[in-house]
Amino acid sequence: MKRLVLTTFVAATLHTSAWSADAPPLDSVKVVAGGYAKQMKSGLIEQMSKNGPEGGIAACSVKAAQLSAETSTQTGWAVKRVSSKARNPLALPDAYEQEVLNGFEKEIAGGKEDASRYEVVREGGLRYARFMKAVRIEPLCLTCHGGSEVPPNVEQKLSEQYPHDTARGYKVGDVRGALSVKIKLD
Repeated sequence: MKRLVLTTFVAATLHTSAWSADAPPLDSVKVVAGGYAKQMKSGLIEQMSKNGPEGGIAACSVKAAQLSAETSTQTGWAVKRVSSKARNPLALPDAYEQEVLNGFEKEIAGGKEDASRYEVVREGGLRYARFMKAVRIEPLCLTCHGGSEVPPNVEQKLSEQYPHDTARGYKVGDVRGALSVKIKLD
């Protein structure tokens, strides 16, 4: 049902050629980003309920990549998760994303509850609308991203799958990374 709602919204309002000169309205971008985030979280919870923490590892790697590809195909926008401490090298931020992530870290450390940014930027001679929203660590995330909370079997699986893993040692509320949406305007 959730995919149907997102697909219907995309088909009805997000035809990218309509915005060849202007960025899409922020509300439209937030609907797509929010839909992605909700599907990601519900998929994670479902997989962990069925398959334990190991299911969560699969949800955050394979399922997240599939969801990013599906959302990008439906919208024509690049939609992904990024982190300075990425497990998967495909989730490493580009220069713009790293700058924004650094700003999010400062904003959250300064007491701000949430952080996001939407702006039009020029990269390589082309204009893009870029939206990013901070992703913060929730209690469920500590199963794989915590310190001593990570069960030994999960720690072993993570070490096997991600031998150079730096995405551990987080606490609830830390900035894990961000959801990044990039929309080519011209």
